[in-house]
Amino acid sequence: MVLSILVILAAFALPAGLDGWQRETVAVLADRFASAASLARATARNQRVWVHLGPRDAASGWAAGWALYTAATPRMQATPVAPGMDDVLITVSPPTVPSVDFAFTASQKGVDTLSYAPVGYSRTSNGAPLSGTLTIASGAHVRRVRINFAGRVRVCNPATDRSCGTGDDS
Repeated sequence: MVLSILVILAAFALPAGLDGWQRETVAVLADRFASAASLARATARNQRVWVHLGPRDAASGWAAGWALYTAATPRMQATPVAPGMDDVLITVSPPTVPSVDFAFTASQKGVDTLSYAPVGYSRTSNGAPLSGTLTIASGAHVRRVRINFAGRVRVCNPATDRSCGTGDDS
């Protein structure tokens, strides 16, 4: 009798628990990425080097985690897992769980790595300004990490923030 009551209570609690886990996972990952992007900007500005933030693995995309490293030249494509001889790896995030979806949209087509110029602005390899939005979603919960042309980072929730955009408007 007691066991059946516990099973019924657990069945009702499971959806709420899963929803809470998804909400917190999305919020934590958005904050982690925003911190990495802010570190990239500060490192570029303070050390006067190119700093890159991109997916660890081009095939898996951002779900495989991201790497932050310095290099002598700007990059636009996925971060190599092992940086080159002149590259200095700063940090690597762990892969995420399969139930979390990532989508990166940059202001320039074909770019999946954020590069910060030595002055701290996000730039392409030819020096043009670069902005981007990383959308992180799990279940009904979504967060967007927006990087503007100056390289500044903002985390927003499209459910409550009208200025958050669609993710396609970087």
